[in-house]
Amino acid sequence: MFSLEAAQKALFAQCDSYVALQKPDGAIHRADWGLDDPGATCSLVALCLYTGHHLEAVSRALDYLEAYQRPSGLTDLRDCNFDSSPDAGFILQAMCPAISSPNPLPLLGGGGEERAGGGGRSRTEAFLRRMVAGTLTGGFHTPNHRWVMSAGLALAEKCLPDLSEQIHPVIQSYLAEGFDLNADSAWIERSAGVYDAICAKSLLILAECGYETEACLEAVRRNLTLNLHLFHADGTIETGLSRRQDQGTRTVPSSLIIPLLWAGKVLDEPRFLQAAAFLQERVPTDGYSLMEFLRRFGEPGAIKPKLPESYALHYPVLQAHRIRRGELSVTVFGGTTRLLHLVRGQAELVSVKISQAYFGVGRFVGDSNREEKGAVVLRSEGKLSPYRPGDELPLGRPVPPENYQAMRAERALRRVADCTSELEVKALEDGSGVSLRYVTLDGLDRVPAQLALDFAVGGVWETDDTAFQPQAGQVIFLKSGVGRMHYGRDVIEISPGVSAHQMWAMRDSEPAAGLVRVLLTFLTPVDYFIILKTTSL
Repeated sequence: MFSLEAAQKALFAQCDSYVALQKPDGAIHRADWGLDDPGATCSLVALCLYTGHHLEAVSRALDYLEAYQRPSGLTDLRDCNFDSSPDAGFILQAMCPAISSPNPLPLLGGGGEERAGGGGRSRTEAFLRRMVAGTLTGGFHTPNHRWVMSAGLALAEKCLPDLSEQIHPVIQSYLAEGFDLNADSAWIERSAGVYDAICAKSLLILAECGYETEACLEAVRRNLTLNLHLFHADGTIETGLSRRQDQGTRTVPSSLIIPLLWAGKVLDEPRFLQAAAFLQERVPTDGYSLMEFLRRFGEPGAIKPKLPESYALHYPVLQAHRIRRGELSVTVFGGTTRLLHLVRGQAELVSVKISQAYFGVGRFVGDSNREEKGAVVLRSEGKLSPYRPGDELPLGRPVPPENYQAMRAERALRRVADCTSELEVKALEDGSGVSLRYVTLDGLDRVPAQLALDFAVGGVWETDDTAFQPQAGQVIFLKSGVGRMHYGRDVIEISPGVSAHQMWAMRDSEPAAGLVRVLLTFLTPVDYFIILKTTSL
């Protein structure tokens, strides 16, 4: 799986694919941008120099990069960041190994005599020297950039040692800020699908280069351990906690494979190696990254692919709770209107949301959560506005239109009871699903309420007397009995249904565009049990 032979095959295929994308101007052009891409072109140079193949493409690419490089020495990420020192950190991480690493290719039966790349290597070094200068005086704009830039500079220091006196204090100034892991071992950006891997790789580079080795490795160990417990059974990872662009996506994070392998080796952590093997079976990592791992550690031998699959863990800082029971994977969220995510195989309940049509503050948000007798309980205080629920009373003096909002704080209020409520989530004893108990604790009676179960599109909805394939945006009332959403062999069953009203789009409830919504409806007060059970036929 992680053999030199497989890495060589993947590496050369990767190199060939990049060269095939090169345009006459020397650059790789992004089809989704319709523009040339300096970052991808830098990767092309790195691959060609590393393998010693397609060296004629290096010269054309460097012609483009030297012309594109800004006076600062930096380049651009053209859909977002310009004159960008953070993106220089990524480029340094990609290109420095190509001009400094011992050549692994002779181990594979050839290629080493070409790898030096002649003038291409010296031109690349000059390009990187200018880039280092810009990175040293540049800054960052997201938390992970600090570690990306520091790691890129550490690799540059290794291959350009005459710059050490300039590079070293800048790295130290970033590291002096301390690593941004919270008590639950999540980075500020909480990005299991993208940026956790970037942070882990950057800290592993820093540790290898002798920068705060123990602290770097401990941070990597903690965060990767958290990631182990965010995986669904199919290798996709929970991204509902993310504060970045991966939020709500469901993909296999192949970028975690190398950090898991690397950390598994240096920390002697078999679980990391097993997780890397599990992911590699599904979405293999790129050849360049794999070859760099094998250059450091050699072939790791046979590894049993495996993810943790039986646990219930509470994360109070993240306001989250994770349950895995074999194929079943459940996440409970606090601090948001999305309260639960459930996955089994192809079957996916994307979210559970609760609302009351109550003064505009009836959306259930887990203001707090707690573990209680084997369950997790979310509590919503119903205080989304300082003026509601209730009515504002007259001031008895002029209220200029332009001061209406500013003067609201001066008004007396006629208060009514807050719509305080709780949702208890508990794993079923047989591990097949969870029970939900929705209870209203305060507020007025006869208020319309709903519990919405929002499913991924592509399922077949079935009850005792009907079956059909619902479309995106469709709303289904489960008025009684049992309903099932089938995705191939995988099924999520809901019971029992209940119907107290038929508001298809209840006021102040959030829509479910792109999903299929199943509604259970109530009038307050409410105390109702729901069973979500999964099976595979």
